[in-house]
Amino acid sequence: MAACQQSPGPLCHRNPENSLFTQKYLRRTPLVQAAAFAIGMLLPAANAGALWKDKLEVFVSEAITHDDNVFRLSDAADPATTIGSSSTADTYTTTTAGLRFDVPVSRQRFLGELGWYHNNYNRFSEFDFTGNNARALWQWQAGNRLSGQLGYTQRKALSSLSNVQSGVQSTTANPVHKQDGYFNAAYMMTPRWRLKGELIDSRSSNTVPEFQVNDINIDGTGLGVSYVSPAENEIGVNMRVADAELPFPQLVAGTPVDNAYEQRNVDLVTSWTITGHSRLNARLGRVDRNYDQFPERNFDDTTYHAAYEWRATGKLRLTAEAQRDISLYEEVNTGFVFLRGVALRPAFDLTPKITISGALEHNNMEYLGDAGLVLGTVQPRTDRMRVYALNVSYRALRHVLVEAALRREDRASSDPFGDYEVNIVSLTGGIRF
Repeated sequence: MAACQQSPGPLCHRNPENSLFTQKYLRRTPLVQAAAFAIGMLLPAANAGALWKDKLEVFVSEAITHDDNVFRLSDAADPATTIGSSSTADTYTTTTAGLRFDVPVSRQRFLGELGWYHNNYNRFSEFDFTGNNARALWQWQAGNRLSGQLGYTQRKALSSLSNVQSGVQSTTANPVHKQDGYFNAAYMMTPRWRLKGELIDSRSSNTVPEFQVNDINIDGTGLGVSYVSPAENEIGVNMRVADAELPFPQLVAGTPVDNAYEQRNVDLVTSWTITGHSRLNARLGRVDRNYDQFPERNFDDTTYHAAYEWRATGKLRLTAEAQRDISLYEEVNTGFVFLRGVALRPAFDLTPKITISGALEHNNMEYLGDAGLVLGTVQPRTDRMRVYALNVSYRALRHVLVEAALRREDRASSDPFGDYEVNIVSLTGGIRF
């Protein structure tokens, strides 16, 4: 339910242009040419059959995006003064290539992904960027009662421009490298009772020196116990403790501030099939965050997240979500965003090859935890974000997918320059084999 979650560019979404513009990029982008060459060379293999007996998948895609407010500037800001241009719009291409694998070995399963992408802007070339992502996962099984996962993910991408940190809006391309390692195990103590444990190690580092104050390292542990019904419905209690260290002190009014904290979560959780066509995943609990310095910013409140999935017919699906929690996606590591929101996500299979999906989101966000709030250098801030999205996908062939997407974000803010409106249009074509 975040405004910007898992997309590759600095702005999180991709969008289109006309054929002449596409031809221009096809001529000048080496990765586009390489992708076209790879498609031509590998199409015979795709037609001949799946790679490695369906255990390996190779993918290539090209997207054209038009964004009418690249820097997420407020109407109150003068773009000529802020970014040196009277226009905030740009069109860019995103070329993506990579591979995935899924290899079962006896009762074990090994999964992974490796991918690269390149953004090429028409006007704001400072955001031209080559990023990457990787994932490796071992789903392990020991006997009939003990199972779990050992995994690692990493991602290098530009940070979002949609947030204000310590009262300052970013207009700088800032590559961020994120790494996450995790281990979890589940033990069936009885046929109905499951004991779970987990370890996590998370690292996030910024490239631009002025943003390195947001670098963060998190070590966490978790423990849970749950009742599992014969139909695999589950209800239980989870407990988590996380220690966060920010290596670079934040300088606030001449005072170096250590933003390290400890966070504890206790939750009641359930995953329950209500009918043959609907399922509920829900969590209700309490979060308690305590800072090492300036305890006036400590936080303790009730949290929840619920997602109700309903398959109305064989073609129509609907997911409704409600959330009240610390946001996992807003990039304000020296503080945090407490989010209260709802979302509706429908999807309809118009034909076996055409799917139409969308999203309606409404989020209220409160910016907390920044030492500047205690020392008086930052004013309290609340935002309201509305998101409207529409996506149409067409699977022309088994291995070929074409997608068109529209997205609008409308953000109001108590910060004089924190509001913005943006419209994003994208067209993507991809092949996998």
